[in-house]
Amino acid sequence: MKKQLRRGFKTEADAYAREFRRELSLRPYDPLCPWRLARHLEIPVDPLSAYTEIPEAVAYFMEQDQKSFSAMTLCDAYRRRIIHNDSHPPLRQASNIAHELGHGILGHIPRPVLDEHGCRYFDVEQEDEANWLGPALLISKESAFHIAKTKMSVVEASKVYQVSEQVITMRLNVSGTRKIFTK
Repeated sequence: MKKQLRRGFKTEADAYAREFRRELSLRPYDPLCPWRLARHLEIPVDPLSAYTEIPEAVAYFMEQDQKSFSAMTLCDAYRRRIIHNDSHPPLRQASNIAHELGHGILGHIPRPVLDEHGCRYFDVEQEDEANWLGPALLISKESAFHIAKTKMSVVEASKVYQVSEQVITMRLNVSGTRKIFTK
């Protein structure tokens, strides 16, 4: 069962989207490149294909079972590094990286990949927060309003903002812009 996000979290996510655009000298509604944000935050981003020392694992996740691995954050003390599946389409890669940046921005405590039973460790609260913050970084509330106000189609917005149509649609819906601009 999906828990609700903590009180004030959505407002906090909007504030992060504005803050990072300001730090990157972008307007509040400008597209935000997650690779650029990662460089700004000094979080290295590596493509999975770069890990040539484990060719069987890389081949498995890039060719046989792409859906099983999107991205992950490795932590060494306070340093983070994102590894992402570069066999995914570029717009999906942007979302994957934004999700992982969300974990870092929120200071989520790193957890082991597997629990004591050998199952994938999954912190629902942390994942829900990153699932909200990642898209909010890519399509800020102001970006959603800009898309709707200028009557940009979802397809056009996807090209301009370099994110999937699903992310555009989700952010238009949750920001309330569809209701405001369709009246």
